[in-house]
This record gives sequence, C-alpha cells and structure tokens, in this order.
Amino acid sequence: MVATPGIYHGMTMEEYLKLEAVSQGDLRLLLDRCPRAGWFSSYLNPNRPPPDPTEDTDAGQIAHAILLEDSRSKVAVIDPNDYPAKNTGTIPEGWTNKGIQQARDQAREAGLLPVLKPRMAQIDVMVESAKSYIDSLRHTEPAVWAAFQPNGGDSELVMIWDDGGIPCRIRHDRIASNRKLIIDAKFTSSSAHPDSFGRNQLVRMGYYTAAAFYKRGVNVLCGETPEFVYLVVETDPPYLCSVVGLDPVAIDIGGEKIDQALKEWRRCVVSNIWASYPNRVAFPEFPTYEMNYWAERLGGEPGVPYDVSKLFRRES
Repeated sequence: MVATPGIYHGMTMEEYLKLEAVSQGDLRLLLDRCPRAGWFSSYLNPNRPPPDPTEDTDAGQIAHAILLEDSRSKVAVIDPNDYPAKNTGTIPEGWTNKGIQQARDQAREAGLLPVLKPRMAQIDVMVESAKSYIDSLRHTEPAVWAAFQPNGGDSELVMIWDDGGIPCRIRHDRIASNRKLIIDAKFTSSSAHPDSFGRNQLVRMGYYTAAAFYKRGVNVLCGETPEFVYLVVETDPPYLCSVVGLDPVAIDIGGEKIDQALKEWRRCVVSNIWASYPNRVAFPEFPTYEMNYWAERLGGEPGVPYDVSKLFRRES
C-alpha cells in the first residue's frame, strides 16, 4: 500500500501495517541489532512474515480499542462453557480443545480479536481502572486529562511523512487535538511504578527512541514539538496506573539515535547493502561489575585493576 504523506483518521491496523513506510520498530532493530534485522521487519522485505498474534497481544489490542476508541466492534468473546470436550464434557481452561480452537480461528479469519469470556472480564476491570485513573488527573495533570475528553484528542491517528527520501509512519494511541501532547498507552505485566517502568521498559526496551520518532513526525506534519508521556497500566490486580514522562536527556539521545538510524537507512537503501553481524571474531568488553565482584571474592578492593596473575598463584 503506497504511503502518501498526510494525516489519516480511521485507518485500520491491518491497513497501517501494509503501508510501504518505515516504522519506529524497523529503526530500533537497525540500531539495536543490525541493518539486516531492520530490513527484514520492514516493507522492503517481500517475504516479511505476518504478525503472529498471541493471547496477550490480542488482549492488549482489545484493551486499547475499548480505552482509546470505546469500541468493541472487533472483539469476539468466546465462552468456554459453549465448548465442552466431546468425550468427557470437561469445560476447557484456555484454548485446550479442538472445538474452542476452531472458534478462535474462525474469529481471526473474520478479522476479529478472539478472547475468552473470563479474560474479557479481567480486561473490562483493567480498562475501568485506567479510566478512573484518567479521571483522577483532572486537576493534577489537566493536559493529559483533557486529551482524553471527547473533543480533546484523536485515537489511532496515522501520520505519514517523507524524511529525506525515506517514507515514515506512526500511529498514535492518543494525541491532543492541538498536537501538543502525545500519550502512549502501555499495558504491562510488570510494575507501573514510574521508577520501575523507567528502568525496565523506557530504557531497556528503547521506548524513548520510539518517542523521539513520534515527536519528529508530528513536528514535520504539524509544526509542533509535542510533549510525550506514557499511560502505564498494570495487567494484574489491582490494575495500578501511572503517567510517566521523558527526561530531557532521554529526548535528546532518542533524537540523536533516530537521526543516526535514518542516515544509515538511507545509505543502505542507496547501496542495497544491509549489513548483518561481524564476520570476524568479536571481543565484547568484560563488565566492570563482574571484575569488581571477583576482586572482592579474592580479598581485593572494587575499582582496583584486576591482577590476572592471582589466578595462577598456588598456596605453598
């Protein structure tokens, strides 16, 4: 599907994924792994494998649709009680017999997101918790609260732009009507505590780099430099939530990474060479913390250069 620059309302996820444009995920793979990995996941790969849905990814999409679009039109709720085992009459726990598996597969073929009735009940409670949390932001974070009001923002808004000859695409979870604030909803089985989210996901999973890419697209198309925050929702009771912003250092480094990734992508497109890992012996740097640990075990002091000869000493 040709990616014509512009802003698009109502584009489905299926249509979005078919766009011939680079996503933040492609660029992060190039940065974190190698250009070949980025190419493999992108539209440039004619044999790119389709997404492989799981129960958790389905649940995440359902939660997004209900929270951000107030829509259940793509949801197929399947009751295990309707699919007892033929021989024993046992009610399946999960997708564990052929009857309920067939119902799940038929739902997918119809373009729906299958979910078991008990799991749907959990999703509903989780989403209600997120809505209540958003309501609590009215006076503490009025801009975030306002963006979730009926006329305050847009959900699943697609933006496509040309970045120095590279077609790029983003799909916002929620963006304020004035385009000054982007909100990315993250449903997580980990802690939503800001410090924990910052360490374990914002940094480790490279979310700050993705945020820089989204900010870049909004700046190109709308002339705004938006703020970017995460609405983090835990997927286990009591479904705690938080709002997490980006440190200015993260914004700067994320922007530099996107600059570098796009430069490298352009070079690869021109040369049609998508480098993989080195074809020679590599020597990863040995971590200081491990040297310090072993120095302490030998009675030395952390931070003092390790004396390799200690390994070969023998007690007389």
